[in-house]
Order: sequence, then C-alpha cells, then structure tokens
Amino acid sequence: MSKKRTKPTKKVLVDHEEKMSLPFAASYLQQIATKFKEDQRFTLTVGDESFDIVPSSQVELEIKLEQRGSKYKFEIELEWDEAKADQTLSIE
Repeated sequence: MSKKRTKPTKKVLVDHEEKMSLPFAASYLQQIATKFKEDQRFTLTVGDESFDIVPSSQVELEIKLEQRGSKYKFEIELEWDEAKADQTLSIE
C-alpha cells in the first residue's frame, strides 16, 4: 500500500492589480530588482499589511508570454522553497 502525499494548501497572500504607465511599471520592477541585488530581500506593503519577501539564494525563474486575440500577458515569476533554502551538498 503506497501513501499519497498531500500538497499543502495554497494560500494567496497578496493579489493586487493596478493600471500604470509602462515607465512607472518598469521603475517598480527595477526597484524590486535593485532590492534583491543589494539586500536579497524587500518588504511589500499593501494597505496596512506588510510582507517580507526573502527568497533563498537559489530561485527558479519563469518567464511567460501569452496572447489571446489582441491582448498580451507577460509574467515574471520567482519561486523558491523555504524548506530547502540554501541547502548544499557536502561530502565529509
């Protein structure tokens, strides 16, 4: 008899969309990239809630471009596993 592993329940912490100019969106992304590059973290504040975004040193980067009719969607996603954060292989 094999045991089935159940996946943890997905919990959406932030789901925010906002219309803005392309230069403003680029500045927003640049600010996130700069924080990751310099501090390896940033704090995301939505309303009165704040979330510390602290990925592990190894992340999975996904880039996706979709088209539906005349509408395009471009997504950049970083994914990491907190449970496997910064684990390295060593032989002693």
